[in-house]
Amino acid sequence: MERTPRKAPPGKFRVIGVDTFDGTDWLEGDFDSLQLAKDHVDKGTKGNDMLKMHMYDENAVHQYEGGSV
Repeated sequence: MERTPRKAPPGKFRVIGVDTFDGTDWLEGDFDSLQLAKDHVDKGTKGNDMLKMHMYDENAVHQYEGGSV
């Protein structure tokens, strides 16, 4: 299974969703600011079991995560 690329475009923050039950991942989107991406992670994972979201910067460095296992 191929993983979704973690590296965001220049100046953006990439959010990747992960289904912790089956391990699949997908691109949630690329955001113009760290705060917009963080808000998306917090809103998207609230109340959702077995869903995690991870945020990466343009260097593919992990910046934030939310959700539950």
